Amino acid sequence: MKNKILAIAATAGTAILGSSVFSTPAQALTQTQDVTINYTVPEILYLRTFQTVNMTLDANLLGAILTAQGSGFVGKDYDPTNPTVNIDPVTGNADVTLDQTSPFGNLAAIQQSIPELYAVWSNSTGTVDVNLTSTPLTEVGGKTIAVNSITPTVDNFAAPGLDTPQIGGADLDLDLTNATVMGIYTGTITVDVSTP
Repeated sequence: MKNKILAIAATAGTAILGSSVFSTPAQALTQTQDVTINYTVPEILYLRTFQTVNMTLDANLLGAILTAQGSGFVGKDYDPTNPTVNIDPVTGNADVTLDQTSPFGNLAAIQQSIPELYAVWSNSTGTVDVNLTSTPLTEVGGKTIAVNSITPTVDNFAAPGLDTPQIGGADLDLDLTNATVMGIYTGTITVDVSTP
């Protein structure tokens, strides 16, 4: 009797298993919905410049022929307008005097440039404005170099983004007429960048 019950149970189990293997499964449910994400990137403006710029007057800017010697320059010429002087044998007077016109050209307008002075990153939707100002350059004894003008080489440019910056320099117009002694003349340049 026991074996008969086990045989019936085994036959019933096979039938149940067979019907579950071959029965059609229920359809899976799915749903899709788009979700809006608002990710705000604020306006960013970043300026990079130098703490100190060291420049040396290029002798070629003076217009005279100078030769490097030691830590400075030397030059010489004959009076270009009066190469010959005649001395009166009786009075001892000369018929000409030395030309006192400076051989150094227009010292009041020496053009000097700084090729790179600022790098600007900005993601503004407008343009970037650059404004440069400078104080006079002064040496320890009080002699000065006036800055007639200072102009950015790149100004009012489209914002470059945050990856590659816009690079710019400065053109200076210097007045050396009061720079009557050698030495280091020190001043400041203020770099101001802004977006609308």
